[in-house]
Parts: sequence; structure tokens; C-alpha cells
Amino acid sequence: MTFKIGVVAALMCCLGCSGVAAQKTAVTAPAQPTAEPVQVRQSLAKVAVGQQQPLAQLTDVNGKLINLQQTEKRKLIIFFATWCHDSQRLMSQLQQSPLLNDPQLLIVAIGREEQPAALTKFANEYNLPLHFVSDPDRALYQQFTDTGIPRVVLVNEKNVVVKTFLGEIPLAIDEIVWP
Repeated sequence: MTFKIGVVAALMCCLGCSGVAAQKTAVTAPAQPTAEPVQVRQSLAKVAVGQQQPLAQLTDVNGKLINLQQTEKRKLIIFFATWCHDSQRLMSQLQQSPLLNDPQLLIVAIGREEQPAALTKFANEYNLPLHFVSDPDRALYQQFTDTGIPRVVLVNEKNVVVKTFLGEIPLAIDEIVWP
């Protein structure tokens, strides 16, 4: 049993929060001819840029109904896990971000394989005034992607996805910019 836990811990450490299914693709754009190719983690999005985001209504952990089909606001949808270091880093960056005070932005944090109690605790610890939604069986997550957290989805006022990315990078908050 201890050996199995050790193997799982080693895999988690090596693979980060994205899991085993992520693909790696070599991207070469060296500044110098002798530079090594940079490994960039790629994952497949089921909802592509230019498509309508598929969620209509959700209920957050406080029982509040969230209408994601409203057209007067932009939406920031973040799929994350409370235990994931990359997710924790993104949420810490969000704490300090002016995005929290934007009246024209609806932010929804969807906890992949998370229960409401864990999300409520996380929201209180990070002092984030967001809508936290539990996705215990990945039903919401799987509508958008198969791999990787934190998964960040930017949606415009017309409910069209304008950007989606895997927020494993150190300054993921800087990538949250609507075109």
C-alpha cells in the first residue's frame, strides 16, 4: 500500500496537476542555433475558440443560481482543484487582480472532482468572492476538455469562447486578456 502511494505521489510530482493524459509537443523557436527545443504541454480543448460555451445555468456552493447565458457580461471560467499547486497559484494571483472588481465580468471557479464543503473552505482561505461550483464527477469539465487544470476559459459578452488555455505557467493571470 505504501509503495502504491509513493508511486502515485511521484507521478503527481512529475506530471503536475494535468495528469497522465496530457500530450507533449516540442516547440522550437531558439534564440540561438544551439538552443535546445522547449517542451510545451499541449492539451485538447473540446470547446474551441469561436464556439458558444455550452453551460446554461449552474448552482454555486452557496445555492445561488448562475446564469451563464447572460449576454451583458464577459465570463471567466476556471476549472481547478483545491489540491493542485498550479490552481492554488492562479487563485492567489486572482486575489491580487483587478479582475475581481470588474462589474462587467462574471467569474466562475469550477472545482473538478471537488465537494461543496472543500470548495467553501478553499474560498474562505483564499478570500475569493467568486462563484464556486462543485463538479464531483467531471461532468462540467468534460464538456470543455479531457486534460489539465487549471483550465482557463474566457468568454465574451455574446457567450463565445475567445480564449482557452492551461494555466500551469507561472504568471497565468497575465494571459487573462480578452481580445
